[in-house]
Amino acid sequence: MNLKKTLLYQTLQSHKRSLMLLSALELGQSLLLLAAAAILTCIVQDALAGSGANALTPAPFLCLLAVLAGQQGLALPSRRLQHRLSQQARLKMRQRLHESSLGKPSPHLTALALEACDALDSYFTQVLPELMQLIIVLPVMFCAALALDTWTALLYIITVPIAPFLLYLIGQLTKKRSQQQWQKLTELTKGFRELLLGMISLKLAGRSKAQSQHLAQLTEGFAAASLQVLQLAFASSFMLELITTLSIALAAVSIGLRLLAGQLSFPPAFFLLLITPLFYQPLRQSGACFHALLTARTAEQELASCLTHVSPATGTHSQLQIPPAVRAENICYTYPGHSRPVLRNLSLTCPPGKATALTGPSGCGKSTLLKLLAVLDFPRQGGLWLNEADLTRLAPQSLARLISYLPQEPYIFAGTLAENVSLFQEVPPARIETALRLASLENWRQRLPQGLNTRLGAGGLTLSHGERKRLGLARIILQNRPIALLDEPTAGLDEATEQAVLKALRAFSHQRTLIIVSHRPALLNWADKIIELEPASDMQHQHV
Repeated sequence: MNLKKTLLYQTLQSHKRSLMLLSALELGQSLLLLAAAAILTCIVQDALAGSGANALTPAPFLCLLAVLAGQQGLALPSRRLQHRLSQQARLKMRQRLHESSLGKPSPHLTALALEACDALDSYFTQVLPELMQLIIVLPVMFCAALALDTWTALLYIITVPIAPFLLYLIGQLTKKRSQQQWQKLTELTKGFRELLLGMISLKLAGRSKAQSQHLAQLTEGFAAASLQVLQLAFASSFMLELITTLSIALAAVSIGLRLLAGQLSFPPAFFLLLITPLFYQPLRQSGACFHALLTARTAEQELASCLTHVSPATGTHSQLQIPPAVRAENICYTYPGHSRPVLRNLSLTCPPGKATALTGPSGCGKSTLLKLLAVLDFPRQGGLWLNEADLTRLAPQSLARLISYLPQEPYIFAGTLAENVSLFQEVPPARIETALRLASLENWRQRLPQGLNTRLGAGGLTLSHGERKRLGLARIILQNRPIALLDEPTAGLDEATEQAVLKALRAFSHQRTLIIVSHRPALLNWADKIIELEPASDMQHQHV
């Protein structure tokens, strides 16, 4: 298996600083473990020597405790860095899947976006730590043993190659079983989705029980495939555990015999006994790690095959006049599972560089139209245009630079205030502060206990409805894109706050095309153009 072609290698290549930091943390932990073994050796030596009251003073024990605490202190940021790399890599893969699918979901893509992308986490939480230990811990422990006893170091060299050879043999079996597992999982996901979509029809036709039996068969097939992989993983872990245990025992017996023969003194012998399990620990863990590597590699191959078979859109916005006019021509849209359309033969034009307000009775499709303009879904009929460019044919990268969208209920992520405004992008704090100020959140931000680092969402600070709205507006201001789609941006705000938000919108709207859904008189009076939509049942053909 060529690691240079894996997502793990590609991610680390683009995050070399993180890799260097991880290496430094792992090296520090290894050296601290050696120091702990040396201190413990001195404590035992002094105790056995019986050198009076000074033999067991608190100082050595406190020193040992401090060294072990330091080792654990280095392990914590190392794990956090691994999880951060994992999140970034999986997010990037899901973005590529979304871009390749052009927003059109399918059961296969759903399984890949959920299960396959989550399986890539093993690269960073299991494979990466294991590689670090093999590259750093193993040589450090070997050099320490070589400095004290050549024979023990020689035993290390003789026994180490057994584990990689065994892993190679196991890998040939596990690879095929892992591929079967992913195939069964895809079939299960597809069958479950079809059952949910057609449950009402199946129930009315009296065929729900038969379909449930089919789903149960798919579940059993997936469980059997997973069990076969787990059986191989257990067998490989057992064999590696047996080999490393025998290797440790062989080294310990050699050290003990030479200690009894007087060829080795007690301090180096005891120190070698302490570090020998540390030397073999990466090999003992390599069984589970190797299984995780194969699982992640199989998932990555599934993702790669999907990405190569789907051609993303290739449009650009380089020819667009910024800001562009937005046009809808004969748009029709019906939600899946419904017979009545939400939009029917709707045509409208939003002038460039102006604020257009969409209003009308509830259910006439205002929010639906915004979602179509944000390319979160596609019309069943008709076209959407930015000047003369087909909106649905633009590349996702172009859309991401052109359009920002504020839904009625902005989602609050479990993260800091800065992360929620920047949507986890690296943005200077000054720009975030400016966006919060323009969204009338400056006074609220100043009252927060930790400022931009205050945690929001699950496990953090709870926001009111108005604060959510203004936080969403701060995101739009920070994104600074030429087209902004705003769904009820001032709903639920008091009059003073609404005026402050309108002031921010006036400053933000310069050289931008704004399309705003609202019923508020203050916002409608400010808009350059007002379009009143009619319900689809009353709309045979509407052109505005």
